[in-house]
Amino acid sequence: MASLTTKLIGCYRRVLIFLLAIVAVSLIAGGVVYNRVGGFDGLRHWMAERALNGVEKHVLTNRPDGIPQERIVTQFARVREALRHRQVALEQLYDALKAYQTAIASLQRTPVGSSAKLSTPEVEQFLATLAQAIVPN
Repeated sequence: MASLTTKLIGCYRRVLIFLLAIVAVSLIAGGVVYNRVGGFDGLRHWMAERALNGVEKHVLTNRPDGIPQERIVTQFARVREALRHRQVALEQLYDALKAYQTAIASLQRTPVGSSAKLSTPEVEQFLATLAQAIVPN
């Protein structure tokens, strides 16, 4: 019986050491990434850029016919560039993205057979709201 207990204690010890090593490597990797993106402020801008990319894909695939694709791409590129230079009011940007997502969610609840795209004025308003999030120097 003592032999079995000794084996189990040895097994638990190895598993514990392995888990501690995994946690240490994860913390070091997380610290490096956190430092690389610029700390807390950089992390917020990085997350905003990811959200902006997702909304841009959705706008491009569901754009109304009245708005050229180049205009959408140009507007999102301007906002993305301002994000990289920390010249964006993040609260306004998040409000604009959330308003767009709320509008899309309400469209998806409409009856079948109706248009699932935002109208041209709604998308133009969204693009103008995005432009307002850019803070001049």
